Amino acid sequence: MKRLMIAALAALLALPALAQEDSLKDLPGYVDFGELSSVYGEPKIQISLGGSILKFVGLMSAEGDPETAELLNSLKGVRVHIYSTDGDASAALDKVNSVKSMLKDGNWESIVQVNEDDEQVHIFVKMDGDKMNGLTLMAVDDEEAVFVNIIGRLDPAQLSEVMDNFDIDIEDHLEIGID
Repeated sequence: MKRLMIAALAALLALPALAQEDSLKDLPGYVDFGELSSVYGEPKIQISLGGSILKFVGLMSAEGDPETAELLNSLKGVRVHIYSTDGDASAALDKVNSVKSMLKDGNWESIVQVNEDDEQVHIFVKMDGDKMNGLTLMAVDDEEAVFVNIIGRLDPAQLSEVMDNFDIDIEDHLEIGID
């Protein structure tokens, strides 16, 4: 009986997250990364925040950090999926290639591309004039595959602030491409 109640509670808690994901799909900055769970199992980290949660977090931080609050209020969603590749990144690299093709067909702009023997990093933006409607980061190496999608109106000057606030560190990946 206890297990049934826990399963029911988990299902009820999952419903808002699924509804939230569905509400993001029609936005211009949304990217469908597809499914890698069949290859790598469940993501070791999965974050899916919709606009209402982002606004709530923005309100909570408004007094101490008004810039972050303003930024969070302009976003519609943040999605992060990180998988352990356990030394076999081939399926994740295939996924990156298919998503890359889809993004290029959808008029996304490639702003960073690192192709090393043991690592790939790709960052795309969906622009509307001088504002972004979305940002997508895909980074794959032998240890993990990282897929990030930030949805909403974003001033490019705020990009590093968004990355810092969600603890997304691309500097290590970019240093590989520069060396």
